[in-house]
Amino acid sequence: MKQLKETPHMGITDALDYVKKACKAHFDSTIELHINCDINKDKQETVRFNVTLPHGTGKSKKIAVMAAGKVTGVDLELKEGDIDRLAKGELKPKSDFDVLLVEPAYMAKLARVAKILGPAGVMPNPKNGTVTDDVQKAAELHKQGRLEVRTEPNGSVIHTVLGKKSFTTTALAENYQELMSMLALNKPPKAQAGWIRAVFVSATMSPAVRVD
Repeated sequence: MKQLKETPHMGITDALDYVKKACKAHFDSTIELHINCDINKDKQETVRFNVTLPHGTGKSKKIAVMAAGKVTGVDLELKEGDIDRLAKGELKPKSDFDVLLVEPAYMAKLARVAKILGPAGVMPNPKNGTVTDDVQKAAELHKQGRLEVRTEPNGSVIHTVLGKKSFTTTALAENYQELMSMLALNKPPKAQAGWIRAVFVSATMSPAVRVD
């Protein structure tokens, strides 16, 4: 991530306009947000929360579910027998589905494929809302643009997305404001004032701009 020396600080609207214009990609690039946090990993200070962006992310996710009842608007409705298909590689995470939402009763049954789902980043977890009694509602939120925002495993940096270059600047700015509001609400209890050190916005194949 290359920081612009001639424009070290910009308001979010100007920063978004700049990276969209500076982007050289010949496709609808992803607009990304990079946040440096002042937290102490040794004291187990981390940031992890879910947020539904008001204008979505611009990326379509394949949603798979395991639930006792019918769930509408999803890509795959898995049954208990499909766990064998996962174990055999006949169903593949990140290929056949991007998100797996399950009711709590199925978690013990999924333990045998945890080594497959975990490394792919799709093992259901109550902390990110993928284990829930209301799978229908969770599926709707994910389709709307629900994100899990978290610090990197061995650092204090958050990398996430705001949307696509084709979004209007206003829509991207509203996504930004929602994400930053949720970040403030999820401040680690022991973090000091000013714990958000710096925020940068960038696009695929563009320089990054520091946001005021």
